[in-house]
Amino acid sequence: MSETDVQTQQAPAREFAVRPVGYVRAAYTRPEDVPHTHHGWTADVSHIQILPRYAGLLGGLTGYSHIIVLFWVHRAKEWKIPKEHRHEKPRHVKVFATRMPVRPNPIGMSVVELVDFSRETGSVTVKGLDALDGTPVLDIKPYIPNFDSCPDATIPDWVARHLESHLHSGRPHHHHHTHHGEDAGEGGKEGDEP
Repeated sequence: MSETDVQTQQAPAREFAVRPVGYVRAAYTRPEDVPHTHHGWTADVSHIQILPRYAGLLGGLTGYSHIIVLFWVHRAKEWKIPKEHRHEKPRHVKVFATRMPVRPNPIGMSVVELVDFSRETGSVTVKGLDALDGTPVLDIKPYIPNFDSCPDATIPDWVARHLESHLHSGRPHHHHHTHHGEDAGEGGKEGDEP
């Protein structure tokens, strides 16, 4: 099936307009400013400034400890994988099997701790948002463990090794072996890093 056939059958339009609801205010303005520590971004406090016309939509967030933030990685093309991580991803692993920001549609998603928010000012203070200063925010949703947590989720062995070697959050995780039929010898393209 051709790409045109897929577009005709599955979607009414080839492009969609997405409008930011706000912007990130953070300490880091460039990808190279971000320190690559064992804790990643988890300890960083940043702010989301919601546009005035959407500030009222923050009503009802009281009581939620965490939220899901969807954002547009506007500086994705500037991102480069740290040298020490370049050999951790198998060559057959491509972009849809990674969390790297360089993607066909550079949409980022983070589950963050909700520290504070104000409907009056449109300010949302969060902890653990992995987004640069000026990043357009597309949406905010409450994190609901019953829907958003998958205790039985598994991950490939190469991801488990990466998490263990870099002590990401210290959270437990389940290993999942490589599926049969994956070609470990397939060449990887430049930029296809985790």
